[in-house]
Amino acid sequence: MQYIADLHIHSRYSRATSKASHLHGLATWAAIKGIQVVGTGDFTHPAWFAHICETLEEAEPGFFRLRERELEKLRNGGIDPGPLPAGVAPDPAGIRFVLTSEISSIYKRGGRVRKVHNVLFAPDLESVRRFNATLAGIGNLEADGRPILGLDSRDLLEIQLETMPQGFLVPAHIWTPWFSLFGSRSGFDAIEECFDDLVDHVFALETGLSSDPDMNRRISALDRFTLISNSDCHSPARLGREANLFATGFDYFSMRDAIRDPVDRHGNQVFAATIEFYPEEGKYHCDGHRKCGVCFEPDETIRHQGTCPRCGRPLTIGVLYRVMELADRKEPRYPPGSPAVHSLIPLPEMLSELLGTGPATKKVMTAYGRLIATFGSEFDLLLKADLADIDAQASPMLAEAVRRVRKQRVIRRPGFDGEFGVIRVFSDEERRSFGGQLSLFGVTAARPRRRKKKPGPGLLVKKKAAAKQVAVTPDPDQEKAITAERGHVIVTAGPGAGKTFTLVRRVLHVAAGGDTPCTVITFTNRAADEVRQRLADHDVFVATLHGYCLHWLRAHDPSLGVAGPGLKRLILRRLFPGKSDREIREAAAMISRALTDSDNCEKRRDNEVLEKYLDALDEIGHVDIDAVVPRLACLLEENGAAAAEVRHGTGHLFIDEFQDLNRAQFALVRLLAQTSPVFAIGDPDQAIYGFRGSDPAYFHRFIGELRPAHHVLARNYRSAANIVSAAAAVIACNRNRADRTAVSCRREPGVVSIRSCSSAAAEADCVAATVEQLLGGTSHREIDRLTPGTDGGAALADIAVLYRTGQQAGPLAAALSARGLPCQVVNLTAFYTAGASRILYLWILALADLGDSACLLAIAGMEKGIGRKTLQVLEQALPLESGFGWTLFFEAIGRVGHGAAESLAGLRSFARAMQALARRPDAVPRLLEQIMARYGLDATDPDIERFLALARSTGSSLVTFAGHLERYSDSVVYDPRAEAITLMTLHAAKGLEFDHVFITGVEEDLLPLAPRTRLAPDELARHVEEERRLFYVGMTRARETLHLSHAARRPGRSACSPSRFLAAIPASLVTRPMETRSRRKKKQYRQLSLF
Repeated sequence: MQYIADLHIHSRYSRATSKASHLHGLATWAAIKGIQVVGTGDFTHPAWFAHICETLEEAEPGFFRLRERELEKLRNGGIDPGPLPAGVAPDPAGIRFVLTSEISSIYKRGGRVRKVHNVLFAPDLESVRRFNATLAGIGNLEADGRPILGLDSRDLLEIQLETMPQGFLVPAHIWTPWFSLFGSRSGFDAIEECFDDLVDHVFALETGLSSDPDMNRRISALDRFTLISNSDCHSPARLGREANLFATGFDYFSMRDAIRDPVDRHGNQVFAATIEFYPEEGKYHCDGHRKCGVCFEPDETIRHQGTCPRCGRPLTIGVLYRVMELADRKEPRYPPGSPAVHSLIPLPEMLSELLGTGPATKKVMTAYGRLIATFGSEFDLLLKADLADIDAQASPMLAEAVRRVRKQRVIRRPGFDGEFGVIRVFSDEERRSFGGQLSLFGVTAARPRRRKKKPGPGLLVKKKAAAKQVAVTPDPDQEKAITAERGHVIVTAGPGAGKTFTLVRRVLHVAAGGDTPCTVITFTNRAADEVRQRLADHDVFVATLHGYCLHWLRAHDPSLGVAGPGLKRLILRRLFPGKSDREIREAAAMISRALTDSDNCEKRRDNEVLEKYLDALDEIGHVDIDAVVPRLACLLEENGAAAAEVRHGTGHLFIDEFQDLNRAQFALVRLLAQTSPVFAIGDPDQAIYGFRGSDPAYFHRFIGELRPAHHVLARNYRSAANIVSAAAAVIACNRNRADRTAVSCRREPGVVSIRSCSSAAAEADCVAATVEQLLGGTSHREIDRLTPGTDGGAALADIAVLYRTGQQAGPLAAALSARGLPCQVVNLTAFYTAGASRILYLWILALADLGDSACLLAIAGMEKGIGRKTLQVLEQALPLESGFGWTLFFEAIGRVGHGAAESLAGLRSFARAMQALARRPDAVPRLLEQIMARYGLDATDPDIERFLALARSTGSSLVTFAGHLERYSDSVVYDPRAEAITLMTLHAAKGLEFDHVFITGVEEDLLPLAPRTRLAPDELARHVEEERRLFYVGMTRARETLHLSHAARRPGRSACSPSRFLAAIPASLVTRPMETRSRRKKKQYRQLSLF
């Protein structure tokens, strides 16, 4: 059977699409055009997929049709298919749909930002459900019909193969500059670079409107791929601008096989032809700048060295240049069995030329409707109708136009930089000579307009030069610190000065001596992992300060347990049952402050609550997490055999982020410094953890009391010059700091912008719009909205949005999500310790026997019918030790009252089933599936999505995953591999860096944050100085651009004023904010009356 298929379209849920882009409208226009099979488009969008399931039914295998009730609605006017040509009565009953969707992937590969669009084909609804469920854990599928995912194309293909093995993937419009496989701005030079080991699963490529088979067949590497053509339409009336002609079975599987092998095993041409747009009519055929009116062929582009002669900015390189760049043939060469090629002009455009008026005008649409009524469909007229019939029933000039188009005798003016080209059949002279002959169904033509000539084509191009690799060597100041004489050394290392590089090089320098052990102390698990990885080939002990202390305490007492916040509160409730929850929280906070502010363990027992708590810990053989440092200090003060073992095993001591020490930690370092040479590195200007007891004064005390060799690293290799200068001006306002001049090593000045917004919502929208500019747009239509000169080029992961408090994240995440931009929200503590994913975290810990009583009580507290009294009974019945096993928990359940025991019976049964499942080697995904089902968790919730993604990246081993969760439970969980915009607090951003940084809410009482209680003048000054250091840390996260913003009002605050910190930034450093265009509804224009 012969049929025409347009397989790549978009629904009304995609941006910039017609409201008539629903299944009824698409089916109606497909009948008008003469298309028998249409892609559904956008099956990843939940609402559109629901519309597909409700509206369509399977007709043939993998082909779907409108249900009879939907056809009846169309017939009786119950559904509006959208504006139709007058006099046309199409019948959509014979139209079929195939399940398709386009995915936009923005990610980094090979050190470059890649923006690639791919079209997915599915054989059935169940396959789509599996595919969508997987993608829902990666990005927001509701934001756009064509979702934007930070997902490598190779990984997308792998997901398709796993969830839809009978489906297939086709790279979309493979030559468009910004969003395609071979795009000049963000694509690859070879398909193997994109799909890697899975490239053999790709068998077809979509040429796109700006290229045709002739252009593609100049590249021998594409010979093994079938070329398909589709309209990528955003309006039903534009269906069929490109399409495919098949001569095979009328079902999905036959069509798929015909695309894979255009000639079947019997020698039949089952993929007969492609119907092509003239490529010059595509928006990106030639090179140029639309805003400047410059359009170049490739040879002209080379002559101008790729820059616009009017504005000096880089030209948008078109498809023709890019094809010639990769071509290895002067002329096209078609593989045997290739489909034929029909290049056509859409009928409305042909009529527009004949009648001398716009293609959407009433005059053109009237003539179009009459032709459809006469010849059956647009493709019937353009491809099949006898020219004599067209001459007799329509117009001799239309017949001549169709003849010329079929013979490809047309006049071409190429498109460039987003502006469509123009293809004409007749010259102006011919149209003038026709005169009255241009009447069509009684409609007369308007006078033709003159058109400017465009220069002819050229084919000479140059290849790109490969980037050079530069080896990293220490600068003179770093070298001095690295090779300093043994003994105590302290290094003041400013932002971007190569702190970790210098630390690691110093360790290697000392370790090369091989005479004593080396111990490296970091302040986060993330930093410890990074240093450990860099020192993987050397026998060096790397740990956080708490990890180091526990290592030596457990060497002395292997059974020592650690009480975290949950167990602390449980013990306090058992010791003081009369205290309220608020009093328990206050007591826990008091204990933490007392332990971190102590330099001697004996001085702690000066409070009844503290003493009882510590005695209770001693009874069960535990130490409070905040007491591990003082406990090791006590052991060292005793100067016994255990202390000697610690001192000998520590050897040379290297301490990162030295400015973050609190009183107890500084006391421990002083004790260790009696026998261990200390190499400390940090920056007092980045001390931001005063709420944990940290104080930059200890950095200066170390210098004053131990007299170390002091080195300063002032070169900033991270941030551009204006960013460094702006940050330096801000931090210079603090008192009692060493005056040092930071110097940027970057050539470019960078951008510092300050924007004032009317509200928090306006600020969020401004951030999202600017992000879209930095990305260079996220679709072809967004590219058209960009301000001139903002070509973008940033990857999602290059961008961070920072704020003072977590409450600011909501509007920002919503604004980004509304534009379909994926993001990860990061806080100081792991996201899974609170919120929707907490129950998953608790169950994973408990099933891996890493939970304690507090963990299981939290699980029990989420059961229906379990109140505070029942939990109190369980608290008293449960042992306090961690790792005690489930048996005692089940026994404790038996001790509660009858009603509560019944409520907990279901939990006991579920826990036993989970225990059995936990023994499987691939336990994690199955456990999570069961737990989510029990608690009715939404897989599209952002926290749940992140948790599931974390589980996938960690592996299916329960022990490994649980260990990872426990290890990072009190850490910033930032995934640098995630292709997403990062939203995080300023505290959480410490130690990270991004090309583009936004700091929002730079307002008084927010940054600096207003203190909760009234402070004495000196205390208030210290508070503001720490807030200033926090702002300084945020500013110095930026490499290239720094965008600061403040709002005039926020929820709960009637008026806001700009932060005092902004006043310190010299006006000469501030760049005018990047122009953005907010998304407003289109204006409704009405025709003005003459009278």
